[in-house]
Amino acid sequence: MLVIASMVGAGVFTTSGFTLGTVGSPARVMLCWCLGGVIATCGAIAYGRLAALMPESGGEYLYLSRRVHPVAGFLGGWVSLTAGFSGAIATAAVAFERYALPDGVRPDVLSPDAVAILLIILCGTAHGINATAGKFLQNGVVAVKLFALAVFSCAVLSKLSTHPWHLEVTSPPTTNLWDAASGIATSLVWISLSYAGFNAAIYVASESTAASRSVPRALLLGTLIVTALYLFLNLVFVVSVPAEQLMWKEPVAAIAAEAIGGRWLELTMRGAVSLGLLSSVLGMMMAGPRVYSKMADDGVFPAVFSSSQGGVSRSIMLQTLIAVGLILAQRALMTTGLPSNTLLGLLFYLGTTLSVSSALCVATLFLPSVRGDARVKPSLIVDLAAGVYVTATLLAVVLMVCSRDPSGNSQWAQHLGGAALTLLTGLFAWWWFRPRLSG
Repeated sequence: MLVIASMVGAGVFTTSGFTLGTVGSPARVMLCWCLGGVIATCGAIAYGRLAALMPESGGEYLYLSRRVHPVAGFLGGWVSLTAGFSGAIATAAVAFERYALPDGVRPDVLSPDAVAILLIILCGTAHGINATAGKFLQNGVVAVKLFALAVFSCAVLSKLSTHPWHLEVTSPPTTNLWDAASGIATSLVWISLSYAGFNAAIYVASESTAASRSVPRALLLGTLIVTALYLFLNLVFVVSVPAEQLMWKEPVAAIAAEAIGGRWLELTMRGAVSLGLLSSVLGMMMAGPRVYSKMADDGVFPAVFSSSQGGVSRSIMLQTLIAVGLILAQRALMTTGLPSNTLLGLLFYLGTTLSVSSALCVATLFLPSVRGDARVKPSLIVDLAAGVYVTATLLAVVLMVCSRDPSGNSQWAQHLGGAALTLLTGLFAWWWFRPRLSG
């Protein structure tokens, strides 16, 4: 449930409109989602091996600090704090507002992103007050969400022979091979955010039963289920209406639902998406703080966040504040015209930062210290999966950074600016915390 809830979030219900605008063809959109599923499955296999070796909570922080260097682990934890969880929570909350309160329904008294900020505060409060209540709320929302998606799927199947499906292949915006490759790479990095939650179970490994076995199974099974769901949903989205009606639009699921079943199905889909985004916020609000508490337990983060001192609740408060701050920062950046909206700005920020962090984490499987571990049994499947994940993820980032927008302008600053700022602030935090904590 945690893996599914963390994966089925903002990306699957918002990304295809941006992807269609970038690659220009529904067929290429589906190619990107297929490639994303293969890469995520490889990542789940690789993270499963890491979890089997170190069945403790902590995620990238734990693996990088133990296998590379404490500063590398701290930066991994810092990325989780700022982008991996807080940034993803902000993205899901903004998408929730787009679906739950479309422009025709939103009261004039509500400022943009106000609902997203309120949702983050409420979810943080729910998990911070009572972890058990937060867990049951999380599982209940996931169950209702899956039921609503099943209703949508049945409606789609009932319309297979009567709905005018738009299967025609549209002309891509360019025939240049480099631009086509960079467009697919950019879309892949965005889509990777939809699959990013495949590793959610590693963050609560210490609280899992027989973690060395249950966590790898949860990663792989959850990823396969969600991949199948993503392929079905996005195929429906991109062929339900003409491509020009979806390009660069955010609520693609609602647009498709209305075209297929009318107003009632649109409302059903908006409800399902809103629940999905709510469960995503709840899931990440539960998993993320365990990383910061683990860092505090190891003495590289203020002791007030240590799990032994009840610091999980404080970590949740910290994550809530950062998520709200990221939304406000994106609103401020919009005044400069970069980005054009809050959601796209968050996608730019998260795509590069999280892709590089997870690729470096998986790459630790090839270090001599890991290869020489007596618990590591040689596995061609694991090695191949890890190699595919690292290579494909880093290649997509490089191509994306080198891409240009439709006007021919370079986009490297949009993609690298947030990631560079995150790493620089992480290094400063390490320099600031380390001597004080040691003393």
